[in-house]
Amino acid sequence: MREFLIVLRFELKTMLSKKSFLISTIIVMLGAIVLFSLPRFISNDGQDNNGAVTKEKKMLVYDQMDVLKNQELMQQSFPEYEIQFVDSLSEVKDQVKDGKVDAGFEIRNSSEFVYYVENSSLNDMTSSRFESMMKQNFQTSELKKLGYDVNKVQKVYQSAIASETQVLGKDGKSNYFYTYVLILLLYMMILIYGNQIGVGVATEKSNRAIEILTMSCSSNALIFGKVMAGAITGIIQTSLMVGSFLLSYSWNAQSWNYSLDRFLNIPSSVLLTFAMFGILGYLLFSFLFGAIGALCSKVEEVNGATLPLQLFIVAVFLISMVTLQIPDTLFAKIVCYIPFTSWMCMFVNVALGSVSFIEVIISLLLLAITTLCVGFIGAKLYRRGTLSYGNHLKLKKVLFKK
Repeated sequence: MREFLIVLRFELKTMLSKKSFLISTIIVMLGAIVLFSLPRFISNDGQDNNGAVTKEKKMLVYDQMDVLKNQELMQQSFPEYEIQFVDSLSEVKDQVKDGKVDAGFEIRNSSEFVYYVENSSLNDMTSSRFESMMKQNFQTSELKKLGYDVNKVQKVYQSAIASETQVLGKDGKSNYFYTYVLILLLYMMILIYGNQIGVGVATEKSNRAIEILTMSCSSNALIFGKVMAGAITGIIQTSLMVGSFLLSYSWNAQSWNYSLDRFLNIPSSVLLTFAMFGILGYLLFSFLFGAIGALCSKVEEVNGATLPLQLFIVAVFLISMVTLQIPDTLFAKIVCYIPFTSWMCMFVNVALGSVSFIEVIISLLLLAITTLCVGFIGAKLYRRGTLSYGNHLKLKKVLFKK
């Protein structure tokens, strides 16, 4: 235990003092503050301090047939535009081309128009909005010709239907967003920090510092200390990053119209399940990354050696995406009991599906036992791998060599 604590303390101090750790953490935290503060500095939808809409854009309309007799409808449809009706089509084209106005329209008849713009963009909805306004104007005109009361007809068509949804179980629609974010967060943590552990072990082996360590400490203390230090470092950095996002949003929630509140209301049961399964899954694969790093003779070999493990983690991520779509199927229940997939799939079922407390406990115990076994196997690989140089090691030879 004493050796484990010494290794843990040393590795933790080394990881937390790295410039890469400090710089990346500070950059992400500052990025979160800037991102969530942007709405404070962006225009407030063309409204002045009194709530009145300001005219920020200009529009020219050429209506030779006098189709738009009700110009108030035009103003209501485009409140942010200063609209001017002109008598010449060439004036519309020239001013649009010169950039003096933002949009121009030629109304040919009650059901046809041409939109003129200098540079079109993917999110330009001006033409669609003008089409809706023209359609409303045409319907109003035709209803008047037929002798109908336009206001009554519009009231009938615009009648609102009141509805209410009462979720008696779990709200999958609201839970989907934060579950997806948690899955992605866990996936990135294991890939990034797990690979760092493998590279760190291979680096120590390449400079022969590992020989002194394995002679002065037990292999169990070394690998468990390294993995636990990596886990704590990852949790600290991730907590700081996620915390900065949450704090930044809470400071600027009003500017965001509290639009993310419903996605951040995560039940405690989901958070607890995520923490327990996430940490065990992180430790499980960190042991494997560390053992693979010990089997490599050079640092350059680590990425190639860990590629199958990384691909397997990607496969687990894709499986969790499937269970996210169909949480209550037989397939989703099976992967919740397999230790190498349950670390990511179980809390998906807790968030979106129907899973009992006993099922969670059984899955957690299986994962914990597997993680412990992999840890001791990893320690054996670690000790024998770190003291072997030059020749490529075979897994069978390392495991069963006496």
